[in-house]
Amino acid sequence: MHRIKSMKRIVPLSALAAAICAATAHAQIDDSIRGVPSEENHFIGTPEGWEHPMKPWGEPDIEAMLDMMQASRVPLERCASSYRPGAPPCDMDKAWLTEEEYNARMEEYENRVDRSKQLFEEGDVGGAIQAGLTDPNIPQRQTNLIVDPQDGLLPELTPEGKRRALTMKSDWALPGEDLTFDRPEDFDSWDRCITRGMPSSMMPYRYNGGFRIIQSPGYVIFQLEMIHEARVIPTDGSDPLPSQIEQWMGESRGHWEGNTLVVETTNYKEGPPMINLAVVGSPPGNRFPISDQMKTTERITRLNDEWWLYEITTEDPVILTEPFTVRYPMRNDPDYLMPEYACHEANTIVRNYTETSRYERANPPEEPPQPPVEVSEEVAETLDGRWVGRPRIVTIDVDIELEFTDNGDGTVNARLIGTNLGEIDKPLRDFAIDGRMISFTLPNIDPWRFQGEITEDGTIQGIVASAQGGLPVTFRPVSSN
Repeated sequence: MHRIKSMKRIVPLSALAAAICAATAHAQIDDSIRGVPSEENHFIGTPEGWEHPMKPWGEPDIEAMLDMMQASRVPLERCASSYRPGAPPCDMDKAWLTEEEYNARMEEYENRVDRSKQLFEEGDVGGAIQAGLTDPNIPQRQTNLIVDPQDGLLPELTPEGKRRALTMKSDWALPGEDLTFDRPEDFDSWDRCITRGMPSSMMPYRYNGGFRIIQSPGYVIFQLEMIHEARVIPTDGSDPLPSQIEQWMGESRGHWEGNTLVVETTNYKEGPPMINLAVVGSPPGNRFPISDQMKTTERITRLNDEWWLYEITTEDPVILTEPFTVRYPMRNDPDYLMPEYACHEANTIVRNYTETSRYERANPPEEPPQPPVEVSEEVAETLDGRWVGRPRIVTIDVDIELEFTDNGDGTVNARLIGTNLGEIDKPLRDFAIDGRMISFTLPNIDPWRFQGEITEDGTIQGIVASAQGGLPVTFRPVSSN
């Protein structure tokens, strides 16, 4: 967690910065990006005359206590945070905030009240930790973490990738999905406190985003706060481990390109999700597979005495149709508080979820009745029948099937028949229609709420959302599919 003090960038932003940008933002980062603020260095400048510090043994000094949380509110995919009811429109072509927009957010940030810091000063350590679960962060200019592909979206999965996603387990339900738990393998590796895997572990979290870099002659160590993992990365040119030796975090080897550290990692052990929900704007369900062919290439560049720029490119020909690159800045904060992340395998979540799941299946709770909804004759006739919608989820194709029944008396009932992941056949909860606006909650273990409208072209368009985020979806009558 983080104890905040007011911070500003070393080099002020200016309208001139964008005009003197020398390269596209999706190019690899290296020493050449240091200089005046621009898209290339995420508008974080290097002071004129600044010299990169060096270690006594001759390697560049990038040792730091970094805070991933500075970019924790930046969604992975472009506009992912706009998929929620009431969110303002989002421009899919906009990769950066304007300077005016950024300055407005900075003003709000600098005027905020840090409740966690207040409680620490009052001696309430427990309250401070609770208040700091979602650590404060400095606004960033980028609108999403993915810089390549340039549309800011994850690449499509291969057919094999989607097949493997269907075999993965998690305690995070997809829209309209019911989950059952009988054994540890019914949970993902993050649920079980084993690992967050890669590249997810190197992306900004919703909380506990400490990232310490430690150096010694011929080695760099990446110590992560969440799931308390440490990656030991040789930089001495030593041979990599044989390909048969696979590890959750892979086998890393580093080298220096000028003062930029480049880390190439292979030998990944299959199992953990490629990206999980600790990253804002990531696919729901935590079922994003990797293969043992996955390779990541990381580049970390020190921009000045306060800011580091981090980049990771992930390629997996078995799972992904093309690679993707994430880039974001991290601030060096020697005062960052990184207590023990007390999470371990065989934690109580697995036992409690399993016991509860077994009990509920043996003693199914009675579904509360849902009264019919009054509608116009036109809406009743339009809705009558079965409808199917597929939310945009890059990892798994989930087809949600609904049934609306025209009762012939100016009322309509609605049910969730189920999905291609399994049948449910329960009435929709909180079903309501106001004119042509429609809303309901899917009756499954992880409630997903839909809000949208019945369109003139005969579809139901809207957003289905839960604690995992929001997804656009269009329902169509089954007869027209």
